[in-house]
Amino acid sequence: MVDGGGGGDILVNTSPSILKPLLAADLVDRLYLVICPEIAGGGDRLFEDGLPGSEWTVVQQEIGELGEIAVVYDWVR
Repeated sequence: MVDGGGGGDILVNTSPSILKPLLAADLVDRLYLVICPEIAGGGDRLFEDGLPGSEWTVVQQEIGELGEIAVVYDWVR
């Protein structure tokens, strides 16, 4: 989710091309990640070299019946 100063949130689903510039511009306050126990192969990496360092804390986590993990991270400012 992103707060662009207007008070609203923006949800970005499965789009590294949108999320990476937001992370680089320091505009992301919360990450919702779902990790699935499957290897899909290629594709864009969400986190790669060149992004600024940051610290995140887990605020919620759940494990599903098939081993999927949903984690919510808040940025520690």
